[in-house]
Amino acid sequence: MVRLTPLRSLCVSLVICLLLTFPLISKILDRQRGYDLLDPQFKSDRQPLSDDVPYGIKCSPFAAGVMDKVTIVLKMGAGEVSTRLPAYLNRLGRCGQDILLFSDRQHRYDALEIHDALANLDPKYRHDNPDFEMYDQYNDDASQQQRVHDNDGKEKSRKGWRLDKYKFLPMMEFTRHLRPKSHWFVFIELDTYVNWDNMHRFLVRFDPATPYYFGSPVWPHKKPIFAHGGTGFVLSSAALDKLVAHGSKFVGRSKKDRSSYLPGTHLFGKDMQHECCGDEVLAGVLKESGVTLRGYWPMFNGEKPTTARFGREQWCEAILTLHHLDTEDFLELQRWEQTTTSSRRDRSKPLTFEELFFGLVEPLIRDRREDWTNMSEDVVYDEDDKNRAGKSYEACLKACTANERCIQFEHFGHTCRLSYDIRLGHRQLPNGGKRWTSGWLMERIHDFKASHSPCNGAHIVHANP
Repeated sequence: MVRLTPLRSLCVSLVICLLLTFPLISKILDRQRGYDLLDPQFKSDRQPLSDDVPYGIKCSPFAAGVMDKVTIVLKMGAGEVSTRLPAYLNRLGRCGQDILLFSDRQHRYDALEIHDALANLDPKYRHDNPDFEMYDQYNDDASQQQRVHDNDGKEKSRKGWRLDKYKFLPMMEFTRHLRPKSHWFVFIELDTYVNWDNMHRFLVRFDPATPYYFGSPVWPHKKPIFAHGGTGFVLSSAALDKLVAHGSKFVGRSKKDRSSYLPGTHLFGKDMQHECCGDEVLAGVLKESGVTLRGYWPMFNGEKPTTARFGREQWCEAILTLHHLDTEDFLELQRWEQTTTSSRRDRSKPLTFEELFFGLVEPLIRDRREDWTNMSEDVVYDEDDKNRAGKSYEACLKACTANERCIQFEHFGHTCRLSYDIRLGHRQLPNGGKRWTSGWLMERIHDFKASHSPCNGAHIVHANP
């Protein structure tokens, strides 16, 4: 029998340890993320089996009654009420959804009341505060109100953006006050797309009696991680209750004193005039309330189909939300989802990035497009780089081909940019003597599809954080 010296025993142990841990280390280095399948057979004590819900039809999943305890909270600017809200509600359909509308001016649209999120705010927050200049004008002056509604609501004005951040915290108290029996609250804006079938499939996995805060994480320096507001975020009833309870500390109200409760009178002790964004401050208040974010990017996604990345991290994942969609984007997506002759043949299945790519993006990709940016940004070469990839389109193509991970590139001026993911991008006209030309390595795109499709099902990524 061979006897091992202590040194050899140590070496053998290290080798065995490396063999056992190598798959895990490789997975971490390869940035593979854990996931569960969005199983249609998933069973929940709080909802019926998901296969009992008729997905993929008009008004699904609302028509099945499984979203009765879900409140959709839609935030907008006053100028968007007449310009963008009608089309958004029309796309949403009259399907019995529970909808709350918030703006910075009290209004009505059809039978829906639009609540002024700032109506109850203590006047001290508005005193000598230039952020409220526009709010005071169009709430006091009838002619100014009309001018606000006549404005194009496609883009919020600079003043509108400054005012918008004040809505978040009062809106939370208003929402819980107006919907005390709802279990889930989905907060969105007028350029947010939501796949409601997938949203139901997602929410049914969680207990609303547990404080949950879901969304696409943003990681600011030395501040709490927050869910990006425009991308859409979700709060459970328990999370909103904790926030409201925390808010009682700022109005001197006990939990038993409900009779005189007026929601949205304070800002949770925050100096919003010196804060950047309402969604960021909301995350801080939620953290103070004992609720932290569970990030579900890329399912909550801040891009629209033409600007989204398609790659290993965004392929088999289920789509919950998309962002920055304009009217044409919504119409194109709606046509593709609802037309029986489209590539989306089985609409009862969960929508994934893979299917979105095949249906709306791949048909528009070719090896070269002039006056076009495909938004490549993973590697940037400029005129100071030694390899001179920015010298010409051909030099940029050569640099991309030489990089095994590169799948597309763009050239403009003396700059060459490479990307490791597939993106369509958008038209980019010449500017300042620079002309944009984008290219895709079609063979590598084909190889990627061959190695990653078909998906084994729609993925729900594990939360991060």
